[in-house]
Amino acid sequence: MRQITTVAILFFTFFSVLAQEKTIKQQALEQFKQEKYPLAISLMEQALQENPKDAEVYYYLGFFTHYNAYDSKPLRGYNSEYSQKVLDYFDKALELQPNYGDAKYFYLAECSAHAIKAFQEGKVNEVKGNFEKAFEKGVIPEWGIEFGKNILNSCEKDAILFTHGDFVFNMCMFVQLHYNYRNDVSVVPLALLDRPSFDIVLQQQKDSDYLRGVDLGITKEQILDMHPYKWDTTTVHIPITSQVMKEFSLPKSYTMDWVITPDLHSERQVSRIPGAPIKKQAYLSPTRAMLLAVVETNARNRPIYFTNNFEYYFLAGLQEYFQDCGLVSKLTPLKTDNTSFQIQISALEKLVLHTDLKNFKDIIANNQPRISWNIRMYDEAYLTLAQHYQSQGTQDKISQIIDCYKQNLHIGFDAEHEKYMISKLEEMKK
Repeated sequence: MRQITTVAILFFTFFSVLAQEKTIKQQALEQFKQEKYPLAISLMEQALQENPKDAEVYYYLGFFTHYNAYDSKPLRGYNSEYSQKVLDYFDKALELQPNYGDAKYFYLAECSAHAIKAFQEGKVNEVKGNFEKAFEKGVIPEWGIEFGKNILNSCEKDAILFTHGDFVFNMCMFVQLHYNYRNDVSVVPLALLDRPSFDIVLQQQKDSDYLRGVDLGITKEQILDMHPYKWDTTTVHIPITSQVMKEFSLPKSYTMDWVITPDLHSERQVSRIPGAPIKKQAYLSPTRAMLLAVVETNARNRPIYFTNNFEYYFLAGLQEYFQDCGLVSKLTPLKTDNTSFQIQISALEKLVLHTDLKNFKDIIANNQPRISWNIRMYDEAYLTLAQHYQSQGTQDKISQIIDCYKQNLHIGFDAEHEKYMISKLEEMKK
């Protein structure tokens, strides 16, 4: 009986330890979900002490530490050693699990954060080195490089391209820097436009052949004074050229009227002048204000594009003026819904029918789950072109789209979705 009792105690103790480890990891995840980053890190460090061979724990430590530095309040004591700690965590995760896709993603994200920091400090020549570090580590997938090239190739010469999400931005930047590819395009991450240090260098680079910037149309002093601007819903008239008016068959009296609503609100009650109604104060965020500045300043002389993965919130109503070009949308001077300008047929046909996605299959071996969903932008292009052919009564052309889909995208990465896509395209042929 004594032996049986001893075994039972050891058995219970063993599984209690395992349960405790799991509990600590889960507690860390719960704290992170509540954006309590330091506590989440502390708990995950405890989980690491109990299981130093757990690749997932190293991944989460790098992930949480990255967010604590860049997505929380300013981190006191931050320096390059802190960032190296982040990379060390991902290094260890990849050592234990070499094809850990999300660890690869965050390794690149950390390198990108360093690249942006170098850009903001005016050290433009150091930007490339940070992306090269990620490339040498093997965390930039071939399918992502191909994706970046196809996005840039969807833009006209000398375009301004607004990107959403760090992965799309990183792919476009890496392609430009590593391959010296489509450097005529200014790649602008919309989310960074509220950073004065970024905007100052962006404007300084407006005529550069290396990391070409954008004319913001305002002074350095105005950029440094960036803040939420008191704002009510306002119609802004965007200037357009006679050439554009001719291209879109617009009358000489036409103006592009962009209705811009405030995107920040407070509980403060205000009345501007005697007799005016009292209402809550609304503001235009620095991001939206800078988007307005770029469009107002450049709409007449440079084509403007947006990647097709934006949430409409960020676009401030501009999506009504978009012409779908597949992976990107071009800003036009008129609202395109239910017009012949809603999609650019030639751009969609170029992407769908005449672009060989030879590296797309790489996503099977190099899946990065946090960002691989971006490839659905290809699917949307295929469906949009098929819908156009269907609406024009030229369903016979859809067969070519199906052939291209089977050749390029039907690879077994997401078998259920790929089967759905083919059935959807086949249905449009009827």
